[in-house]
Amino acid sequence: MQNSLLRCGKGQAFTLEGIVAAVMMLMVTYFLFHSTIIISPLTGESSDAQLKQLGLDVLTLLDNPDSESNDTLQNALASLNETTYPYGLINTLNDALPDNIDYNLNVIYYNVSEDEMYTYHVTNKAYTQDTVSASRYIVVRNSAFVHDSPFLFNESGGLESSIDSEFPVVLEVKLILWRV
Repeated sequence: MQNSLLRCGKGQAFTLEGIVAAVMMLMVTYFLFHSTIIISPLTGESSDAQLKQLGLDVLTLLDNPDSESNDTLQNALASLNETTYPYGLINTLNDALPDNIDYNLNVIYYNVSEDEMYTYHVTNKAYTQDTVSASRYIVVRNSAFVHDSPFLFNESGGLESSIDSEFPVVLEVKLILWRV
């Protein structure tokens, strides 16, 4: 019986059929595991990376120079002083971020007259221990600021002697995010 299988070539057909069946089972297993969604709890590192990317995306969205809105970072920070609050910017941040994420928005700037770095707290919420920060640098013309802006590069130590100068001011906008 063995000799007859080898002579007629049926043994090779059974071997090929077995190989094809094994490859098909492996392909089905591969597609089955790669097509299903496996829900697992987020690890700390992946959650932090997602949160940081979300912060960078929101800051990029708010720093769009082509936007006609007054809620861009440059417009909101240029009109900011000790008595005004950037409601439009805060509302845009609230709309852009999910409900389970809270934030603080800080602006870091260099005070020329005192030769020091300062942080201006736009929002000052109590945050949890596990925070992530995303930052973006923006450049605003000195003449764009309101006259009592904390970021103004004015005659009290600036290179230019006029508030209306076109001297650029660099601000670091820092968005600190955490899950609630």
